[in-house]
Amino acid sequence: MEYLIYRFFCFLGVHLPDWLAYFIGSSIAEVRYYLTPNLRKTITENLRQVLKYKAYIENIPFDEKILHTYVKRTYRNFGIYMVEFFQIPKWNEKLVKEKVRVIGIDNLDRALSKSKGAIVITAHLGNWELAGIVTSLLGYNLSAVALPFRSDRIATIFIKRRRTKGVNVILTGSNPKEYIRALKKNSVIAILGDRIFTEKGIPINFMGKQTYLPRGPATLALRLNAPYLPGFLLREKKGRYALVFDKEIEIPDTEDYQEKIRVLVERSARILEKFIIKYPDQWLNFSRMWNGEQA
Repeated sequence: MEYLIYRFFCFLGVHLPDWLAYFIGSSIAEVRYYLTPNLRKTITENLRQVLKYKAYIENIPFDEKILHTYVKRTYRNFGIYMVEFFQIPKWNEKLVKEKVRVIGIDNLDRALSKSKGAIVITAHLGNWELAGIVTSLLGYNLSAVALPFRSDRIATIFIKRRRTKGVNVILTGSNPKEYIRALKKNSVIAILGDRIFTEKGIPINFMGKQTYLPRGPATLALRLNAPYLPGFLLREKKGRYALVFDKEIEIPDTEDYQEKIRVLVERSARILEKFIIKYPDQWLNFSRMWNGEQA
């Protein structure tokens, strides 16, 4: 049944006019807001921490009423994200030029000029799926690290959609040679860094409160001696986007390997904070990030 639903939306994404596809996506998100109280609670808790921290660093009062507005907008942005995913077959170089503002591409070019490939850390922010598609359509070799799906048939949909636009997929748990092979081709390896999936994370102060972030992206960069930088695709007004590559994250000067990883994760966290605070309703991390009271 789940597979048939995905196939149905794949059809709609390609054949419906944009305005109707976005209307349907937003409407489904609106219904989901009321039908998923546990998810709504998790999103509210995450956004409360983000907005409290934003208020703290900007020295402004925190407004609980604004929080609930952001929660609804987050649901709506997830609906838009899903529509955008199913519309991937429509994307080409012409559409990228029309819809995407590219910022900091020189940071990516500088990293790749070392001929070691690059590890790009990203987040569940904006549209991370489309970020890989757009980067590939700009002419860069790109591999996306992704979790295996429960269903092989659904996995085929997701992998095929990526590969038709030149994006290779490396599943978590794959042979390390997959990563080495990609970097030898001077490819970009994109990996999410704002949520723990399959590993024990590193304790980090994030948004003013203790949590755990994955060590995987930093470990990859260190083990494979590859440049390490952040990248995001963020939604702007009227169907426009910004593809942003920030400056390369400097490797700490210490002999202690575990300390290197910790500092890299810490530095990554500061950059993730900067972008999430700027676009809080585009942060689609639907797992509970913090436990306990404010640190």
